[in-house]
Amino acid sequence: IKVGKKVRILIEKGAFTEGYEPSYSKSIENVVNGNEYSYSLVDNKGQELKKTYKYYQLKKIEASDVFTNEPAVERERPMSNKERRNKRELEELERILELKNKRRKIFQGTYFLE
Repeated sequence: IKVGKKVRILIEKGAFTEGYEPSYSKSIENVVNGNEYSYSLVDNKGQELKKTYKYYQLKKIEASDVFTNEPAVERERPMSNKERRNKRELEELERILELKNKRRKIFQGTYFLE
C-alpha cells in the first residue's frame, strides 16, 4: 500500500456474532505515511486517525470499488405451524366460496341455484 492510496479499515468482529456484517468499514480513508507494516490514515475531513493500522487491517480500493453495496434484504420470518394451518384453511375457504359463486346463474333477474 502506497502513500496517497484509498483504503477501508477491517471491522473487528466477535466470534459468535449472528447475521451478516460487512468485513470492512464503509468510510474511505487515505494513507498519509507508513512503512510496509503499519500505516497512518487520514479521514475525508482531513483529520488524522489516532490509531495506526497494520497492512492486513487495510483493504486497498480501486477506482471501481468506491461504491458501497446496498444492505442485505432481511428475510421473511418463517411461519409457525399454526400460522401455516390458518393460511391453508383460509385458502380452502376462499376456494369453496369461489365455487359457490360460480354455481349461481342469473336468469331473468332472479338467482337460481343448480
